[in-house]
Amino acid sequence: MILYNLLRILLYFIISILAIFNKKLLKFFKSRLFQKIGNDNFLNDNEEAILIHFSSVGEFNLTQELIEKMLKDSNRKLILSVMTDTGFSTVNKKYSANGNVKIIYFPLDDFFTVHKIYQKYKIEKTIIIETEIWPNLYYFASTNGELIIVNGRLTEKKLKSYLKFGWLIRKALNHATKIMVQSTSDKERYEKIGIDKDKIKVYKNLKYSIKYNRITEEEIKKYNDTVIDKNKKVIVCGSTRPKEEKIWLEVFKQINVDNEYQLVLVPRHLERIGEIENIILENFSKDEYLLITQIEKDNKNKDYKKIILVDKMGILTDLYQMADFVFVGGTLVDIGGHSILEPLYYGKKPIIGKYFQNIEEIVKDAKELGFIEIVQNKDEIIEYLKKSENVDTGEFFEKNNEIDKIWKEIFD
Repeated sequence: MILYNLLRILLYFIISILAIFNKKLLKFFKSRLFQKIGNDNFLNDNEEAILIHFSSVGEFNLTQELIEKMLKDSNRKLILSVMTDTGFSTVNKKYSANGNVKIIYFPLDDFFTVHKIYQKYKIEKTIIIETEIWPNLYYFASTNGELIIVNGRLTEKKLKSYLKFGWLIRKALNHATKIMVQSTSDKERYEKIGIDKDKIKVYKNLKYSIKYNRITEEEIKKYNDTVIDKNKKVIVCGSTRPKEEKIWLEVFKQINVDNEYQLVLVPRHLERIGEIENIILENFSKDEYLLITQIEKDNKNKDYKKIILVDKMGILTDLYQMADFVFVGGTLVDIGGHSILEPLYYGKKPIIGKYFQNIEEIVKDAKELGFIEIVQNKDEIIEYLKKSENVDTGEFFEKNNEIDKIWKEIFD
């Protein structure tokens, strides 16, 4: 711990110099290290709080049902610690008016600020969502109450990097009284670090508890009037990564000889839009594709395009609901895959490639019921696209939602 914090002091010195020339960096660190930490009558003398820490919007989304259950079924107040600006904004939008919730930026594991948080608030339990390892947070959480990790995940790649600092990681993780992980593979990796196996238990991914939004009939009509050609078989490729758009464009060109399909590309990172436009123009004319923001600007679409390129955030789940076929990206290239639960929730059978190590447990669950299509190459994609297949996944989510078991584990 002493060495860790000495290294942090050196890092602060370097960052402070860089921040002089970078206002964005300065704002980032100032908001987290110099935020107001005080009781502000949030807790009465006899009250205790639960601190829940998550990194970003994704972790917040999968934690919402657990948060709601805590607010409804216990008398405790919640302190929500968030790392990112977008996560902080999203959490504020949801809970800023709730007197039982306090929202803070995670103070980047600064020793003094973390210490101050545990001095100002009586925190009986600290819950870490997934596996962010912060030695100072873990230390103060365990010495002031109970530290619990929920929805823990540890990939082989991460394990290798952690083993390089095994002594520090092992000491931090062993501060936890309970570590709930997503799969037996995750459990085995934690054990390789040297974590007490009795602390580790396997529960299904919290993502099974998420209640995804459904679009209204009015929204469906708007999409059909402007973007989606309901007379075609619509293929939505979500969270695509480099090289995957090229594969799908080649597939689309080969299969769409009778003009019976429409392709919607939703890249994971919007800064790649220009790059993807160039790839489209290698195989199609300018008149055959359009950016979705251009369509929305005109608010009409008399001539539906063969290819829609989505250059805005926040509508992927809408498009999944409009799709006949759904591909989930990061799986045809060695990224490891993004969540397949959204399309499954909407009764769509996801198409993925062979690289799904980040979602292997969920893929295993879906595969057992025939709720996923794993393809090895373009020929297999084309063969599957000749079919039409929706699935009834209601029971699938009910069966795998273990939030009540996780709740019991936390409060036992």
